[in-house]
Amino acid sequence: MANAAPGAETAPKSRRSRTPRPLRLALVAGLLALATIALESPVAIQAHSGGTTGRYGRTDATRIVRFLESKIGDRFQMGANGPRRFDCSGLVYAAYKNAGLASRIGGARTAAGYYYYFKRHHAVSRSNPRVGDIVVWKEHGKIAHSGIYVGHGHVISALINPWGVKRTHIGTLHAQFFAFLHVHLK
Repeated sequence: MANAAPGAETAPKSRRSRTPRPLRLALVAGLLALATIALESPVAIQAHSGGTTGRYGRTDATRIVRFLESKIGDRFQMGANGPRRFDCSGLVYAAYKNAGLASRIGGARTAAGYYYYFKRHHAVSRSNPRVGDIVVWKEHGKIAHSGIYVGHGHVISALINPWGVKRTHIGTLHAQFFAFLHVHLK
């Protein structure tokens, strides 16, 4: 004001944030990441699963997802179904057995076996997955892989080493997505 002419009005100071733009973008990205984590938390999975309440007040889908998450990082071994090594169909079987629901997925313990069991029961589609549904992929015209849908386009499955049990997006596998096998957890 010392340099202003007498009686001249000065423009009001801008109330614009003094936070640098890169920092604001980083903050927004961090908040989005936290929102994503919150959406995929077990509480959100329970809300979206529609599953029945089982042991300890948890839904069937929540018990399956928690089991799968506890196995992330375990090694792949062809023909294994736990407790620390799995192949893809062995992981599916172990998750359902752990939840007391092995009878809901048929007796066959192969990806193709699961597919044909659900096909006979008219529970196969390419849309509308629910948490806990089995996902199958094809490679060279044959069913080649299975995993379990855990929500928001992601599955947990046992991949060949070095990956082992891992959470991935449905579309990131080398094999081509084929179908959802609807377990109908109530």
